[in-house]
Amino acid sequence: MDQVRTIIDYLFSIKIYTSEGTLRDAMGEFGGEHRDAKDNAAYYTCMISISDLPQGYDPGRFFILYPGIFVTLHNFITAHFSGLRIHGGTAPYACVNADPIEFEAAIRVNIIYYPPRGQTMGNQIYALGGLPNNTTFFVPPEMMTAT
Repeated sequence: MDQVRTIIDYLFSIKIYTSEGTLRDAMGEFGGEHRDAKDNAAYYTCMISISDLPQGYDPGRFFILYPGIFVTLHNFITAHFSGLRIHGGTAPYACVNADPIEFEAAIRVNIIYYPPRGQTMGNQIYALGGLPNNTTFFVPPEMMTAT
């Protein structure tokens, strides 16, 4: 089963035009160029971009720095890539004369399916539920593999 991470990039054009705000400021490490060091090399990451941006907005870009691939994140764009390569993205941008009321409604959602090494190698434990003594019941790897 793939690990799923959903990233919602709210358009923060006011911040961009009035200060030095960046996608990294909004999302931390994953808002800039980075490498997913804990991904399994045998699997690919899948990113699906779903946007609801007003006319005239630039949807932003996804990039893989080497070999220099840049993808414009129009609605329903899918990218499959190795997260072990340095990659990142840019925020969507409003046009210069955009109506400030539209800022609140402009949204880009990126859904990321990524292959964490611990999960794909079968040596990760999973939380199944809570126990009466305020502890967690974990399913160890040996219970996950059929023999």
